[in-house]
Amino acid sequence: MHFLSEFHWNEKLSKDINSTFIALLPKIESPQRLNDFRPIFLVNRLYKVLANILHNVMASVISESQSAFI
Repeated sequence: MHFLSEFHWNEKLSKDINSTFIALLPKIESPQRLNDFRPIFLVNRLYKVLANILHNVMASVISESQSAFI
């Protein structure tokens, strides 16, 4: 709630909101090339919450005919 209140008053998102970590998991026993790994993106939990809120609101904000541009 503190983060959302701060955003409401300042109209700016913290730089921490956009932090993402990439972990490479091996697909095979002895990976040698980049293609031998599977990337997993670990995003900030708050980013996930905002994405879920946006997902729920999108239908009321963007018409069906404009959804191809998202």
